This record gives sequence, C-alpha cells and structure tokens, in this order.
Amino acid sequence: MPSSAVGFIEADGFVPVFDAVDAMVKATDVEVGGVMRLGGGLVAVALLGDLATVEEAVEIGEETARAVSARAVKSIVFASPCAPVSALAGEPQLVDG
Repeated sequence: MPSSAVGFIEADGFVPVFDAVDAMVKATDVEVGGVMRLGGGLVAVALLGDLATVEEAVEIGEETARAVSARAVKSIVFASPCAPVSALAGEPQLVDG
C-alpha cells in the first residue's frame, strides 16, 4: 500500500480509539500503523495510506470517536510526511508512554 500520507487521531481512552479503528478499517482501505498511549489518558492511532484514503478514514474515525467520548477528539493528516513522522506512524511504540 502506498504510504504517501499519514494521519493521527487522538482521544481520551482506548474505547473511542478502538471504536474509531473499527469504523475506519471497515469503511476504507487505510493501514493502521498502531495505537499509542500518550499519557494523561490520551490514546492515539496512526494511519497510513494514500492521501484521499487517510483523509476519509480520519474524518470517519473522528466522528466515531466523538460519538463515544465526552471529551475532545483531535486529528492531523500529513500529505507528504517527513521521515520522522512516517517512522512514528509505522512504529508508534517509539512514542508509547
């Protein structure tokens, strides 16, 4: 799968993130790089794929996570990520707190 884009979704707790992952994988052909604990209860998921697919998956994931979480859900998409951002998306355990 081409990895011309990466995206991250951040939410409070594993449940909203896991629900988002389920919805994104069922609706798109995005690759999940992994899930990471950021500290303070925040959890993020990393996505890889072509730009349009990652953007669609992030939109679906954000909506799904917001429906489950009472707190803010944040996201970012990198169209042409630099090498360190690509590495984090592919190996999220590098950040895992």
